[in-house]
Amino acid sequence: MSTIRFLKTFLVVAEGGSFAAAADRVALTQAAVGLQMRALENELKSSLFERSGRGVVLSDAGRALVAHAEKIVGYYDQMREGLDGEGEIAGTVTVGSIVTAMGLLSNTVVRMKPLYPRLNVRLVMQESSGLATSVKSGALDAAIFVDDSPRERKGMRWTPLYTEPLTVVASSRIAPPGSDFKKLLREQPFLRFDRRTPSGMRIEQTLRKLGLAPQDFLELSSLSAIIDLVRQNVGVTIVPHVKNADWANDALLRVLPLPGRPATRLIGMLEQGKREHITSVIRQHLVQLLAEKSAASAAAGTGPALGAGKPRQKLAPPR
Repeated sequence: MSTIRFLKTFLVVAEGGSFAAAADRVALTQAAVGLQMRALENELKSSLFERSGRGVVLSDAGRALVAHAEKIVGYYDQMREGLDGEGEIAGTVTVGSIVTAMGLLSNTVVRMKPLYPRLNVRLVMQESSGLATSVKSGALDAAIFVDDSPRERKGMRWTPLYTEPLTVVASSRIAPPGSDFKKLLREQPFLRFDRRTPSGMRIEQTLRKLGLAPQDFLELSSLSAIIDLVRQNVGVTIVPHVKNADWANDALLRVLPLPGRPATRLIGMLEQGKREHITSVIRQHLVQLLAEKSAASAAAGTGPALGAGKPRQKLAPPR
C-alpha cells in the first residue's frame, strides 16, 4: 500500500507548499518526501509540482489530483476501520499537539497501550496556528491546541480541556515570597512572549490594563526558552501558567499571580470526525488523566490544579 502512503504525503505537501514543511508533519526527512513524490509522479506519469524557490507549487495535474487523492485516502481509511472490526479500538490514528500539551498527550497514550494492543497512535508536534487546519484537511485525526478564535468546525468535535491563566514568573534570587510584581516588571528586563500570537496579545493587553510599560529585553515564541532564561535571572516575564509545569515547586523560580481574574488561554481537543470512535477514547482517557492530576494536586495540599473543579469522569464505552 505504498501508493496510499505517497498520496497521504502528497496531500500534506499540497497543503504546506514545501517538502520541508511536509517532512515535519509526516515524520520523514525532506529527502524521503522528495523520493515519495518522484515515485508518485513516475507511477502516474505526470509532473505534479512546479518548483518555485524554496517551495513547490502544484501543477495542473497536481491540482487535479488533490480531490481524487482525498477520496482515495478517505475510502482506504474507511476500509481499514471496517476490517478492524466494528467497535474495536484498533488501527492507526495521528494526533497533533502543541509543545506544552505533548507531555500530557504522550502520558495518556502510554497508559492506553496495554488496554488497546491493536491501536497505534502516531504523535505529531506542531505550532498551534496550523493544527486546526491539519485536522480539517484530514492530515490529522485530532489535535490539542490553543483555541484562539471561533472557527468553522462543521463535522468536527471541539472539547475544551483546561485553561491556563497568565502569571508573572521571576527568578527566586530577585523575588522573595510576597514580592511586588509591578516593581519587578518596572525595574527588571522583560522577557516577552511573541506579540504576534494570541497569548502575546493577551499579555500586552494585561500590561496596558495594569498601566505597566516594562523594559523589553527579548521577545521569544518559546515558553520553555523564556522560563529557562528566567531561571538564569536574565529577566522577568508574564506567560500562561502551563498545565504540566511545576513552576511553583521550582527552587529557581517565583510564581506571582496577577490580581483579580487574569486573562487565560483555553486548551482543547479538536477531532476530525471520521475516526471519532477511536479519537473519542483518547479524549476520554486524556480527561481522566487530567482529573487524576487535579485530585492528586488537591490531596497534596498544593491547591487546585489548573482546570480543576470538575468531578472525576468515568470512561464511556467506545462509540
